[in-house]
Amino acid sequence: MNARCKKATVGLVSLLLVLAVFPDARARKPRNGRLVIESMTDGARVYIDGKYKGKTPIKKPISLRPGKHKLKSTKTGYSTLELTFKIRSRRKTNVEVDLLPFSGLVKFTCNVKQAEVYVDNKMLGHTPLIRDVVVGKRKVMIVKDGYNDFVTDITVRPGEKHFVEGVLTPFRDLSPEVMAVAAEEKQKAIQAEKDRKLQADLANISKTETIQPAAPWYTDWYKQWWVWAIAGAVVVTAVSVPVALTSGGVQPGLHDHTPAIDPVQLR
Repeated sequence: MNARCKKATVGLVSLLLVLAVFPDARARKPRNGRLVIESMTDGARVYIDGKYKGKTPIKKPISLRPGKHKLKSTKTGYSTLELTFKIRSRRKTNVEVDLLPFSGLVKFTCNVKQAEVYVDNKMLGHTPLIRDVVVGKRKVMIVKDGYNDFVTDITVRPGEKHFVEGVLTPFRDLSPEVMAVAAEEKQKAIQAEKDRKLQADLANISKTETIQPAAPWYTDWYKQWWVWAIAGAVVVTAVSVPVALTSGGVQPGLHDHTPAIDPVQLR
């Protein structure tokens, strides 16, 4: 009995010594556990409790404290995965992260602006356009009034970027009647543009500016060329007529008269 008491006393004293030397032994936290992520989807972003941990594949285990944790994984063109898992102290926990593909990113462009874009006969919008398109083989059609339709097939892969560049060409098999109407509309548009410019020019003229009326014909009459032409003609006529009368010599018959009877002979 005494031996047993001695052993119990020694054990108790030893325990008290340990607690005295290591006072925080009872408060020591349990050791962390490890999270191993397994995934068949490359490039998926992984978040643990809202903190980014990297992209799959994540080869090294992630050390986490024991307890429940939340995991979220995302990737463009794939479904989002959210789940809750539990970590146990000093143990390894495996979590599978596999995302389901559903769409790819497609950019639609065209040589004609505001052309309509259809995928599998469903209108998505007008060019230029960037949209998520469900994975698989899709029929794309880009159309606009007055142009031939652009049609092509694309294979959309999940999470990848695709480009579709449409080229529209104007109709060339128009009837003469349609061509005539188009030409008439073009001339109307040209004339309307000219009228608009004319109205703009007239609007720029100041309202205070007035147009002076033309001066009467008799204003500054002596400066008119035709006045001096008439005056010159009158002077020439006045001079030439007397000269013509006197320059012709003795006119016949002026001296052919019978001389008068000498008074001496009458005696």
